[in-house]
Amino acid sequence: MGGYTLFLNHRLISWQTKKQQTISHSTTKAEYKSLSDASKEILWFQQLLQEINLEVPGNIPTLYNDNKGAIDLAHSNINHNGFKTKHMDIKFHFIQDLIKNLKLELFYVSTHLMAADFLTKAVGKTILLRSKSFINLY
Repeated sequence: MGGYTLFLNHRLISWQTKKQQTISHSTTKAEYKSLSDASKEILWFQQLLQEINLEVPGNIPTLYNDNKGAIDLAHSNINHNGFKTKHMDIKFHFIQDLIKNLKLELFYVSTHLMAADFLTKAVGKTILLRSKSFINLY
């Protein structure tokens, strides 16, 4: 399962949870594929806002992920042999170009602070209540 939440000015504007369409042999690769999906959604929303002439002041869009391996892979602009990702479809690697061209930032955040955690895992009451507050759901 992969999932993400998309916020604009601290307001939830989009979310997705879905079963991975391809099999990943590691959580790093699965998380990397989810980062790719979230990146596409961010770009789509940016284009939509431009088309309706709505300028959103602020910084570069930021992605947060709790998998350090996926973050290292996304920040890597060297050959992928060390990560054993040569077989991965090129469509997943475009996130590296977004980061390199400063169109997107990617940072690590602890699993306990992930807003989308409840979309992809069975969670207890405490985590569910915390997630509700993250997405401003009352």
